[in-house]
Amino acid sequence: MNPPTAALESDMGETIKMSSERSDADVVILGGAFSGSATATLLLRERPGLRVVIVEKTEAFDAKVGEATTEMSAMFLTRRLALWEHLEREHLPKEGLRYWFGNGRVTGHSSSSETGGVVRSTVPSFQLRRDVLDEHVATLAMKEGAEILRPARATEVRIGDFEHEVDVLIGRETSTIRTRWVIDATGRSSHLGRALRLIEPNERHPISAVWGRWKEVRHIDDIAARNGKLGEGNVGSRRLSTNHYPGYGFWIWVIPLGNGETSVGIVWDQRKYDFRSRGANTEAAYRAALAEHPPLRELLDGAELRTDDLRSLQNLAYRTNQYMGAGWALVGDAAIFLDPYYSPGLDHASFSVEATVAIVLEDLAGSDVSKNIAEHNEVFLRSHDRFFEAVYLEKYAYMGEHDLLSAAMLLDTAQYYIFVVIPAYRFHRRFHWMPVLGPRPAFISYHMMRVYNRRFARLADLRRAAGEAGARNDGRRISAYFNLHFAPLRMAFRGVGIWMRAELDGVRLRLKMLFRSSETKTAREDAPEPAAMKGGSAARR
Repeated sequence: MNPPTAALESDMGETIKMSSERSDADVVILGGAFSGSATATLLLRERPGLRVVIVEKTEAFDAKVGEATTEMSAMFLTRRLALWEHLEREHLPKEGLRYWFGNGRVTGHSSSSETGGVVRSTVPSFQLRRDVLDEHVATLAMKEGAEILRPARATEVRIGDFEHEVDVLIGRETSTIRTRWVIDATGRSSHLGRALRLIEPNERHPISAVWGRWKEVRHIDDIAARNGKLGEGNVGSRRLSTNHYPGYGFWIWVIPLGNGETSVGIVWDQRKYDFRSRGANTEAAYRAALAEHPPLRELLDGAELRTDDLRSLQNLAYRTNQYMGAGWALVGDAAIFLDPYYSPGLDHASFSVEATVAIVLEDLAGSDVSKNIAEHNEVFLRSHDRFFEAVYLEKYAYMGEHDLLSAAMLLDTAQYYIFVVIPAYRFHRRFHWMPVLGPRPAFISYHMMRVYNRRFARLADLRRAAGEAGARNDGRRISAYFNLHFAPLRMAFRGVGIWMRAELDGVRLRLKMLFRSSETKTAREDAPEPAAMKGGSAARR
């Protein structure tokens, strides 16, 4: 059956029509947001004659999570997709990562322990409005020649060996498209991944999130300017950082958006942080959780929550057992989602799209890609497993400790720059598809990251047991720098130094607990024997 005619009005006022004369395609992409449309764009730039069909279920994209890029996803956006002008016009630059901590002595930003960049980052990254970006990339794909069915839904996908059929529902009519490749870019829905029973939850990482967008959030740099000492501490913009407000078992992001709104979300480990006890419903609990953090309470004073935009997700983390097969593939969030901390989502989307496009093009050129597919699955699954084990597994145990979380950020970021960002910019001089910790030789970094992540978790446990949790969360500052020169080495040495001091302090805490235990034991032994016990002893004698 031939696909029916469908049309999509682009943001440039152009109308793209789906041909009703052909029923075969080279590639069918399920999902037209960033991952799907980026895949179509790159395929068609390399092979303009391909027939690429995108099936997108929505009439318009919404403002989903994923508003911050990293340096590598920014490189993919700027150098691979050529979106510099769009990013400069519609979005904001990102100035690295920044952290604000709290304890009983903290009343606002001026008394909070802070970690963050001092000067502006020299490596581009961005704070995004995802709905705007997704619409723009979809329009870009159409301009390159992709045919988009929208709103439309893939009701069934019949998988063969480089020979598939996709049933597409448009309105009340169902059409069938025969295709060599099917690429799932449907995000968390993972249409194909779930149909093939490849998706499984990550039960070792039970995290949830609630987020919304606020109006009239105070400008953090203006708050700093009114406090002489705080204002003097920075050259670059604090507001343009991804600001984090962490505590035991949770962290809160604050991301400015190009339309004047601010995204504020809380992510928590269900085992360590009782979000639901903080309010009778999601909104009440969300507001209460934000108000408990003194610097954040200062930032949101007078701000207005868009209650129509409040979103939540339970059990965020999941993974696929296989990324690619004989003529099918999963890209972006359709394959995995780890954790929004460090904003790895768009990185993973960029890496998986780049690698998938290369294999599809080789196959369509007539090459045998069986070995490529096997390597693709091996590398991306290894990247996921290592990244989770090394970075996220016990992270929430020490989220509320200024020095420990800062040391981890410095060490993690230094390795990201040294082994991923700098090689891409200085040696490859282009975006490279290899995901973080994917190469076999990366086992050295992987094991080192596992070691200090576990040690920081144990030290945080020790501090809680000793009654000193969060004791270092006021009045301290750790500076960070983001560039392609010596900053990564400087961050690495600073991180190791903070780690070593924390280990030495751990010795003090163990001695403190040992003496406390001894004093408790002595007090028990010296306590007078109860009268009843005395009588009982005498009777026995």
